[in-house]
Amino acid sequence: MTSRIPPELRAALSAGAGYSLLIKGAPGTGKTMLAFEILNEFGGENAVYLSTRISLPALYTQLPWLEKRADAISVIDATKLYPSQKGFTGLRSLSDVLYEKLGEAEKTTTLVIDSWEAITSEEKEGKIEELEAGITTMVRNYATQHKLNLILISERMGTTQLDFLVDGIIEMRRISVDNRRGREMLLEKLRGVRVDQHHYGFTLDDGRFRFFPPFERRRVEKPRRVETIQNTPTHLSTGCLELDVILDGGLSKGRTAIIEYGDDLSLLGYQSIIAHMIINSIQQGTHCVVIPSSGWDERRLRRGIVPFVKDEDYQKYLTVFEIRKARAEGCMWCGGEVMSTKDSATEQREKEARENVKVLDGLSMDEDFPLFADFIAHLEPPVMVIIGTDCLEFQYRLKTLGNLEEALELFSYWIAELREAGNVGVFGMPAESALSSGLGQMVTTRFKLAVLDRSVVLYCNRPDTKLHCLENVITEDTLRLTLTPFV
Repeated sequence: MTSRIPPELRAALSAGAGYSLLIKGAPGTGKTMLAFEILNEFGGENAVYLSTRISLPALYTQLPWLEKRADAISVIDATKLYPSQKGFTGLRSLSDVLYEKLGEAEKTTTLVIDSWEAITSEEKEGKIEELEAGITTMVRNYATQHKLNLILISERMGTTQLDFLVDGIIEMRRISVDNRRGREMLLEKLRGVRVDQHHYGFTLDDGRFRFFPPFERRRVEKPRRVETIQNTPTHLSTGCLELDVILDGGLSKGRTAIIEYGDDLSLLGYQSIIAHMIINSIQQGTHCVVIPSSGWDERRLRRGIVPFVKDEDYQKYLTVFEIRKARAEGCMWCGGEVMSTKDSATEQREKEARENVKVLDGLSMDEDFPLFADFIAHLEPPVMVIIGTDCLEFQYRLKTLGNLEEALELFSYWIAELREAGNVGVFGMPAESALSSGLGQMVTTRFKLAVLDRSVVLYCNRPDTKLHCLENVITEDTLRLTLTPFV
């Protein structure tokens, strides 16, 4: 089972020697959800959750999985432990019940107190100091003596006495990315544990806490299955089910989109999205025509695509346009001929493997782009067209005065033709691209990729969406691209 808790926190709580942890943050930041996830993973068969916040029936309604663990996790409603104003008698103090519970369950592995300030406030004024002293004693001695994981939840944001006593401190926060809500946890202190990453994004999607790990690159060292997500009569799938849902079924025929990325991990997120678009198109016999981003060519695309599709389908349905000046066979830098070090059989195999490559000479976009557009026009629609705009900017010097305007004019006419033909166009665009403003006004949809705590996040301006985390989910035999909302 994949853990939902960051590895550094897992290491602290799984040591078996007992650990005291303070989880603090403003109301609604996810403290209780994290505590329950700790109970679920580390509570074993004798865990105790003590709360003044919510009744047991309400907890089961909010967290259906908790009822299935009722035999292992004892939930104590602390609101029923105090004398009421109506004069009911026989109810004991919290401190008495707490120590009795721990005494009954000698093998208690995890105790959560949610929240310790609220519990002390329920005590009679004369007993507050006594209870606080008891909790201090528990932190200092009980956790290690009884090998107990003691979790205290607090809404006090400043430094208190407990900060110095506990082994670990986790701070939960709300954050904002381009006016979209996210969530972040800070591993402020974890005594005895090496902390490789101090900040993690997380979600409370489906009523469960889950942290977002660093973005994992696609691995193709061995064949893996990529499940086909079916196109519809009106839409081409992106290859990512959650992304299709955001787009109301995928990329509708005639639609154009920009995927904007930075010079950080978000570039890897863009490459993963494009790879899944290509794979999903080839698997369904949909033609895909690509101008790769700078630094990429057909050979690199092939290494990332062929492990997931049949070679004959790759050759038939994917066409790659490379922009480079014509050169003599041999040295690609000086243009001169050199003696080949490859035997004829190897050269023949490479030639056959690259039969799906078309070459544009890169001298003039006015001359090259009509060749590209004409090739697409002769394919059976819908065609998935993917263009790395940075390659066009460099090859055709679009930042030079006059060249940018000519390129935007070409795109204006071509996008209209693409829409009429029922094809789909996707532009991969670095942040602050020269084409950003002009092309951004022509396309239907605009996605943005960014980095949050070494994970890749995605959101959309058209249509407007919340923040999502993009992940490559890699198992022993499958590869999936998923989006999880920050909830």
